[in-house]
Amino acid sequence: MSPARRPLLWLIAAVGLGVRLFLAFHWYGNGDIFTFQLIGLQAEQHGVHTYATNIDGVFWPYPPGYLPWLVAAVKLSRETGVAFQSLVQALPILADLGIAIAVYVHLGWRGATERSRVAGFALVMLGPVFIAISGYHGQIDPVATLAGVLAFLVWERSTGPGRPIAAGLLIGVGAVLKTVPVLLLVPLLVSARSVKEAAKLVAAAVVVAAIACLPFLVAEPAGFRKGLAYTGVPGRGGLSLIADPAFAADRRLNSGLATVGVPNDVANWISRAGGPITLVILVVLLAFLLRYRPAPIDGVVLLWLAVFALSPNFLLQYLIWALPFFIMAGYLWETALLQVAVIPVLLITYLSPSVYGRTGADAYVVIMACLWAFWVIALAVVARRIMRGRPAAERATQPPLVEVGGALSPGRAA
Repeated sequence: MSPARRPLLWLIAAVGLGVRLFLAFHWYGNGDIFTFQLIGLQAEQHGVHTYATNIDGVFWPYPPGYLPWLVAAVKLSRETGVAFQSLVQALPILADLGIAIAVYVHLGWRGATERSRVAGFALVMLGPVFIAISGYHGQIDPVATLAGVLAFLVWERSTGPGRPIAAGLLIGVGAVLKTVPVLLLVPLLVSARSVKEAAKLVAAAVVVAAIACLPFLVAEPAGFRKGLAYTGVPGRGGLSLIADPAFAADRRLNSGLATVGVPNDVANWISRAGGPITLVILVVLLAFLLRYRPAPIDGVVLLWLAVFALSPNFLLQYLIWALPFFIMAGYLWETALLQVAVIPVLLITYLSPSVYGRTGADAYVVIMACLWAFWVIALAVVARRIMRGRPAAERATQPPLVEVGGALSPGRAA
């Protein structure tokens, strides 16, 4: 790090953390906080039986990795008198800082200028999407994403025999928090140096997940399976919104109410078929990556574009899965513009529906539909660039699509 840039980095970090902590300590944030508190109390009292569906009528829709933090936040709140909603958000807030540092380091490895590295750091610490999700919403996505980002850094940088084990363990840790990081196995496997290395990568991730999840699965098999069957909320974004925009607007207007109605048959089928659809996406993506062998970072970018474009349900916090990798791939301007573009949707989502009424609900649907169209176009563009990068017969990995030493604008593969 350049000595001249070091105070600027510290200032960006301080401002980003300060804004998040201000939001966390002055507003209750999203309703998920209430669920976190209930689940924290359940986990404190019932341990491995937390997934039992008959405990307070609430179920935990994620793997068990985040439960110790929820219990710790409950206990700290009880002992210190500090509000639970403020304490529980500390971990995702710190995860944002970890992601920003990882982005800064990775851009340096790729030869980016110091100015570009600082810009990447700032896109995380000062980015409105990152701030809203960790500082206001308080969701767990930044924590799981940090594990995935670190796994990717280990995979790209390490050359020793321990690379697949270390990367696999980190992916496993992320997947124990939220299942999404396990998807990173697909682009990483394509760049494995041997079948043995690929097997070690998968095995390490599976072992971590098995050790963490098995006690809960044995204790409450039905509740555990119900929790992991969660595939998001229909009508908030993705294909379910495109299939029934009227339902999506009504759901946004009546957010939190039970009497919202149901989506049409197409949207309902799409939403229920989330698991099979995701599996098809991954199989097709794996075949494409094996054929064209893009750089790992481009494979990860393509992964998230495919998931966002083709998944049935999309929530704003899902952006956290992809944005760090977009930045590391060199798409700084695109990431900045994307975060600015969704600010109206963030405001509509996190403010009371009564603030904007029907106009706000309709605007939400239009913007989210445009966002979905962006994913589709970006998926096609990146896939085409990968296909043009090098003949499929060549087995070596293509160089990254974007050179980050200079202006950080999208370029063609060498």
